[in-house]
Amino acid sequence: MRLNLKLSQLFTVYFPVLLIDLAFSSVLTNTSFYSSYLGLSSTFLGVLMAVTTGFFTVLAIPFGRLSDRIDRKYVLYAACLVMGAVSLGLPYCRNSIHLLLIFPGIGISMALFWPAYEAWLAEREGEGNLIQRVMLFNLFWSIGVTLGPAFSSYLYGDANPFRPFYLAGILVLLTLLTIFANRFQAIDPTEDHLSEPTETLFPPPPVRTAYLNVARCANLVSWFVLGVLRRLAPKLTKEMGMLPATFGNLMLTLGGMQTLAFVVLGTGYSTRWHYRFAPMLIVQLLAILSLLGIWQIQNTLLWTFAFGVIGVSAAFTYFSSLYYGLDRHVDKGNKSGWHEAILGVGILLGPLLGGVLADSRFGVRSPYLLCSIAIIVGILIEGFILIKKPQS
Repeated sequence: MRLNLKLSQLFTVYFPVLLIDLAFSSVLTNTSFYSSYLGLSSTFLGVLMAVTTGFFTVLAIPFGRLSDRIDRKYVLYAACLVMGAVSLGLPYCRNSIHLLLIFPGIGISMALFWPAYEAWLAEREGEGNLIQRVMLFNLFWSIGVTLGPAFSSYLYGDANPFRPFYLAGILVLLTLLTIFANRFQAIDPTEDHLSEPTETLFPPPPVRTAYLNVARCANLVSWFVLGVLRRLAPKLTKEMGMLPATFGNLMLTLGGMQTLAFVVLGTGYSTRWHYRFAPMLIVQLLAILSLLGIWQIQNTLLWTFAFGVIGVSAAFTYFSSLYYGLDRHVDKGNKSGWHEAILGVGILLGPLLGGVLADSRFGVRSPYLLCSIAIIVGILIEGFILIKKPQS
C-alpha cells in the first residue's frame, strides 16, 4: 500500500515537472534551429528569447503572489493551456513578426507555472521533508530539460521542422492531465516528514538573508550561461558545422550531470554545505575554466566534459537559491516568484547579449567568453555581499 502511494505521488506530483520542462525545452531548442532555417540572425534570436523571458521575469512575482491567494492548481491549469496554444500555433509561424507575436505566450506560461508549482510543492506536508521534495522536484525538471533539447535535435529536419512543436503540444496536454489527477491523490499523514535531516548550525536571519542573496546572484549568472547554451547555442553550433544530434548529446551530458548533482544535493550529507561560500565558489570557478575551454577549442570530447561541469555548477546554484528561499518562509509563492524572476534576468540577458556578440566581428564562439566574464562578475558581487553581511 505504501509503495503504491509513493508511486502515485511521484506520478501526480513530480511527473508534471518533467513533462512541462520537456515541452518548454523542446520548443526553445527547435525555435533556435528553426530561426536558422528561416535565415534569421543570432541577434534576432537573442531578442526573441529576451522578449519571452522579459514577460516571464516581470510576471513571475505577481503570479507567485496570486497563487498565494487562490487555489494554486487553477494557476497551473492556466499555464498549461497557454503553453499548449503556443505549441500548436508555432508551426504556422513563417517569419520574424509571427515569432515575436506568439513567443510572449511562453514567458506568460512559465511565469504562471513555476512559482505556483514550487510553492504548491513546498506546502505538501506528508510527502517527505523539504530537502527531499526539492531534490525530487529538481531531479524531474532536470530530466525534462535534458531530454527536451535531445528529442528536438533528433526530430528536427529542414524538410519538416515542426515535429518538436507538435510533440510539445502533446506533452502539455499530458501535464494538465497529471496535475488534474492529483485531485484524487490522498496524502499519507503518517509519513516521516518530521524526521528532518540534521542541519548545520542554523544561522540568524540576517546571515540567512545574505546567503540567500549570494545564492540568487550565483543562480542568475548560471542561468545567463544556460540561456546561451540552451537558447542560442543550437543555432551557433549548427552554423559552426556541428550536427544537431551532436548538440543534443552535449545537452544530454549537461543535463545528466545536473541531474546527478541534484541527487547528491538532496541527501542529508549535503546540508553541511549549507550557508558556506567555498563549495559555491569552487563550482563557479570550474564553470569559468570550462567556458574558456569551449571558447578556445572546438573539440567534441572537451566540450562534453565542459558541458558536464557546467551542469554540476548550475545544479548547485539553483538548489541553493530555491532551498534557501523556501525553507522557513511563509510566503512561499512570493519567494518562488523572486527565485524565478531573478534567474529569468539571467535567461534574458544571456541570449540577448550573446546574440549581439555572435553577430559582431568577435564571431560565433564569443558568447562563451562572455559567459565566463559574467560568472567572474557574479563572484565579485557575491564576495561583496558576504563582506557586508552581519557577523554570525
